[in-house]
Amino acid sequence: MTKALLCALAALGLLTVPVTAAENAPHHKPVELHGGWMREAAAGQTAEAYVTIENKGDKPDTLMFVTGPEVNHVDIHRSDPTPDGSAHVTTLDTLDVPAGSTLSLGPGRIHLVVSGLTESLQRGKTLFLIFHFKNAGDVSAFFVVKRLPGSDRIAPSDPHAHDGSTET
Repeated sequence: MTKALLCALAALGLLTVPVTAAENAPHHKPVELHGGWMREAAAGQTAEAYVTIENKGDKPDTLMFVTGPEVNHVDIHRSDPTPDGSAHVTTLDTLDVPAGSTLSLGPGRIHLVVSGLTESLQRGKTLFLIFHFKNAGDVSAFFVVKRLPGSDRIAPSDPHAHDGSTET
């Protein structure tokens, strides 16, 4: 089976593997992902992705990296405004998520840049991403693709444009 098919089956709960009794016990991860969305982009291009990360645990955690079956690479970026009105973008190696906190990744602040898309992302499509946390392990989510407001074109291919647009 292809990697994409395996990820889709696992996400739908249709892929099962033998587990021991201890592994079969109910376990809720302290880190949850909510409201994932991203901008449209053509195959081979980059797209920004946004999500809310909630750490319901009593211990801090660290997002180590993000992967997905339909992408080559995902970077974590932070945009900081500059005096001239543009943004200074920094690539983060990891992202700390304090205990009991909620982090909202969005335009003009911390966000993900998804590179090397294997397929075009058009409005309504979803993209499966896996977040790899130091303590919580792997947490996955589907990201809904949205179009830039007032636009009949796909999002800019330059992930550093950081135009601050919001999605509808």
